[in-house]
Amino acid sequence: MKLPDIARGVPLVDDRLLLELLNDLHTADDLTRARAREGFFARLLAQVTGHSRRRDLAVTGALVGAQRGTLAWISELTDRLAATDLVVAEVTDEVTRVNHRVDRLDARLQWAEGGVRDLGIALAKLAEQTGRGLAEHDERLQRVESTLAVDRAVRRWRHPRPDPNLGRLAGAMLLAREVAGGPAGEYAASKPGAGVEHELAERMLQDPPEPWYDGIRPIVGLLAESTRTLPGDESRIMVAELLGEGVPEALTGTRGPLSSALRKTALATTVEGVDPDAAAVAALHTATGNGSDYVAPSLSAEELVRQIIREQFTEADSRRSRLRELGSGA
Repeated sequence: MKLPDIARGVPLVDDRLLLELLNDLHTADDLTRARAREGFFARLLAQVTGHSRRRDLAVTGALVGAQRGTLAWISELTDRLAATDLVVAEVTDEVTRVNHRVDRLDARLQWAEGGVRDLGIALAKLAEQTGRGLAEHDERLQRVESTLAVDRAVRRWRHPRPDPNLGRLAGAMLLAREVAGGPAGEYAASKPGAGVEHELAERMLQDPPEPWYDGIRPIVGLLAESTRTLPGDESRIMVAELLGEGVPEALTGTRGPLSSALRKTALATTVEGVDPDAAAVAALHTATGNGSDYVAPSLSAEELVRQIIREQFTEADSRRSRLRELGSGA
């Protein structure tokens, strides 16, 4: 199956592709770190932008993902308003910083300057058109926008077209991640006690695309089942990358234990060929701990949903805090 066919109907694909651009930019910024990358979104981005992203490992052979096809794709994102505000803000901030560093590069890399600046301009336009610049959030985000964002996400989750067949667990994590990264997540962060997380949980529990289980189930079994029932290795890699695998470390927030465990389980099953049951045991062991990293070994469906939502909103909030700190010069 072709990569674009796998990705159709999956929330956050456009977000993850934007983040994938940063790997190209950092390769140009620091050529000594250039290396071959063959992740799901690295290959999907090559098809979307119309250019090969295979890097020549020679010092002068690294490519910058700011060519004409990339700019055309970002313009198309602007027309569709497809990316969530948090990712647009993160990528725009990082491109601005790379742009400043490019100004200080020696002569052999000055050819990249124009491409990086063009990318920065395109991303700035995307942020402007979505109306989601962080400076405007406090004035713009109202309860009605939050409610509409939750409603749109839940309706698409209930009736995906086409259906990517991600199953309950992965689908719930990506839904919560999408909502947390958008206007509803920003509203929840600015208005503690607004009940956005509770509203999302109730909506997900009322009418899921598949019936939730009854009683209490072990987390290990749910992780293994979710990984095993994904359509194939491409889908497993896609889910792992949507949950943060391969994203620059500086752009990762406080990852929750459940999403980390699913990401590691899917990756170990695909890359290392580990049986899903064994992979789930190892992943949950390394992802959980005390305090905020604690997860009960068995959960009811409602407890699972609320844990998933809490993790994604906490991660999104930590990413927003990082942006605020960068903006204040802290």
